[in-house]
Amino acid sequence: MRPMSPVLGTALFVLGMTWAAANEPAVSAILTTSRSRANYLAHATLWKDPGNLSADEIMAGPSGVFPFSAEEARAGVGCTFATPGKDLGGKSAKFMCRTNDGRMLRLKYWDPERETGNAEVFATVAATRLMWALGFDVLHALPINVRCSGCPRDPMTGEGATGAREYMAEISVYPPNGPTIISHNDRDQGWSWRELSEAINALPAGPERTRQRRHFDALTLLGVFLQHGDRKAEQQALYCDAPVDMAAGTREPAKAPAMAILRERPDRSACPQAAAVIVDVGATFGGAGRTSSNQTAKMDLDAWRSKPVFRQDGGGACRARLTVSLAAGRDGESDPEISEDGRRFLLEQLSRLTPAHVRAIFTAARVDQLHRRRAATSNGPVLTATDEWVAAFEDKVRQIETRQCRPATSGPIVP
Repeated sequence: MRPMSPVLGTALFVLGMTWAAANEPAVSAILTTSRSRANYLAHATLWKDPGNLSADEIMAGPSGVFPFSAEEARAGVGCTFATPGKDLGGKSAKFMCRTNDGRMLRLKYWDPERETGNAEVFATVAATRLMWALGFDVLHALPINVRCSGCPRDPMTGEGATGAREYMAEISVYPPNGPTIISHNDRDQGWSWRELSEAINALPAGPERTRQRRHFDALTLLGVFLQHGDRKAEQQALYCDAPVDMAAGTREPAKAPAMAILRERPDRSACPQAAAVIVDVGATFGGAGRTSSNQTAKMDLDAWRSKPVFRQDGGGACRARLTVSLAAGRDGESDPEISEDGRRFLLEQLSRLTPAHVRAIFTAARVDQLHRRRAATSNGPVLTATDEWVAAFEDKVRQIETRQCRPATSGPIVP
């Protein structure tokens, strides 16, 4: 059985698609040529100013996005077990359950009593809150407590005695704001890091290429900061972040019910502005590795703080330290080179975060529930897991602050 697409597989709750015309199937994708798609990719939005988010806003997450408020999620949501994770594709611990009002939730879960399950419950929340606060596009994640009735002892396999069980979980929202942009009939197409870099390099010299390179290198460095090594193409998506010009193509039925594809005409552009998003950041805040199933690749404090941001090479080049997954291969660009423009831009965004912001990120992720043991320092005071994650975060910021890199271009820098 083919694993479920990360683009669709991370979809724990699907919002209504606002780009559908009345009484017509929703357009889930724009199908265009390889050349047009490369053009969309080169010009895609990589960063937007997020404004001045407060620590309380980071704690709560974006409003109006999730099926439950932060308060409802914290209090706990009841549901009935529906489908074991083994039937959903992929290897990470998950299951489907149905709420009393009929919502189907695809949950990545953690059992706090047995301290087993899926560490992506914590990593996805921390990574998406950080990226949101810095201005990089994400699929938002909500930490949630779940009261599951009829749950087997092992919800992933569906095996074991059934009963009422409580889990920590997260739900993520897909799709992004508009239909994906693809050049062949496969919504898993995504984009690779090498592909996006080459598309930007193909732009004419000038302010736009300078800006795109700067934002790309900043996003790349942020990926290293997070130790996001699971960088295969289907972990990213290119989508339309503006009203679609339906007259620029012809509507065709898609495989999914109530969905359609817009086949773009060769002489028209259906999307005024594309955007690039990372759709799965669950394997982060660890040590990366050749496989994302490696236990230390997801929310592992010791592995994360042991990885320096940059390689200690001689010369002026800044090679960031990142082992990408075997599935990502060469196109995942391990140990990527970072320009000075990209380094400074990411540092500017990180500098907007106060200690309260950083603490809110890890508090929202509930890291103290992942690490229930408290560690004492040699000087005597007891540190919480949140304290330790914040300290490791600040150390990585210092590593970025004290490094100097080579410029990517001699052209003007545009915010």
